[in-house]
Amino acid sequence: MLLTLAFVVFGCTRPEGTTEVAPNEPGSSAATVSSSLNNDPSEVPKARASRRTVRDRMREKIPNILLYTQDNEPVRFYEDLVKDKIVLIYFMFTTCQGICPATTANLTKIQDLLGDRFGRDIFFIGVTLTPEIDTPEVLKKYAEQYRTKAGWTFVTGEKDEIEMLRRKLGIYDPDPVVDADLYSHAGLVTYGNESTGRWSSLPGLMKAEQIVEAMLRTTRPRP
Repeated sequence: MLLTLAFVVFGCTRPEGTTEVAPNEPGSSAATVSSSLNNDPSEVPKARASRRTVRDRMREKIPNILLYTQDNEPVRFYEDLVKDKIVLIYFMFTTCQGICPATTANLTKIQDLLGDRFGRDIFFIGVTLTPEIDTPEVLKKYAEQYRTKAGWTFVTGEKDEIEMLRRKLGIYDPDPVVDADLYSHAGLVTYGNESTGRWSSLPGLMKAEQIVEAMLRTTRPRP
């Protein structure tokens, strides 16, 4: 469902314990690139070109919309928050009960496990699904409630643009009735390394240690 769609958007790598669906375009997945390298040396230039294409497609898929942080600072989503970084992106809303606070609490464990890498080259982005309620001031109080550290940005903006961002990231359900339920989008985290084009998604309530390991895997050379 939602997890599957995120893989289709980015042509992602797959952490253990998740389900991967091959991207629609031939040669765009990491598995295809790896297979080309292993089976035919003449395919190496094509494989390298494919890797570059993955990143180019990813840049096209991530909108550079204008948003405002919990400190009321204007930022561009791609240029300021994602480019050249390892990021974890999730959708939330401050009035959410159950899945949102549980996910945010789990992410606070992850920020601590990441140590000094958090806020240096690994960053979290919380995008509100109810920007009409979650103003920068409201998001700031929410961040303070969970004692989030520098490197964790909450953003709000125009509702139509946030909806477009959500869909571009693959966080949607094809059933419009299910998709209209905000809670159906709040339990998934999408993470990736923008510089390598390696992206994937996980349930936000997985063990913190497993999510950390999955994120760090995006920094390692491909096998």
